[in-house]
Amino acid sequence: MKKCFGHIIAMTVSALVFLASCNNDRAELIPREDMAQIYAEMLLTDQWIVNTPNMRMIADTSLVYTPILEKYGYDADDYRESVDRYMDDPERFAKILKQSVDILNLKMEDLERRKKELARLENKKAFLERYRPKTKWDEVFPEMPDHD
Repeated sequence: MKKCFGHIIAMTVSALVFLASCNNDRAELIPREDMAQIYAEMLLTDQWIVNTPNMRMIADTSLVYTPILEKYGYDADDYRESVDRYMDDPERFAKILKQSVDILNLKMEDLERRKKELARLENKKAFLERYRPKTKWDEVFPEMPDHD
């Protein structure tokens, strides 16, 4: 039994060594499009931290950025390797940053459009509430709760 157990341990250790040797230690280069999306989200996250006073003191960038990288299927090593490689070509790196700004500008335009739509709907709601005919329910429930 001891001999069998020893063989199992030896085989397990051999398998782990084999698997570890197959592991590619080289970090993956993040494609430019993904890098631009990642930078855009990082910039939004940074701005949120700046605008949230209680987060400024406890925010650890390694913890804050990890979910962003994982969302795109990368890790911190991939990010560092990619930044190092893209920094070798400042023009290419500048294009990535420009693309990030473009992404943020599109998000801002979308938010502005949604804000205008929300204001329009709130005005419409106020108008309808002002001119809504009174019913017996108004006596039973003088003020209806908001369902927002």
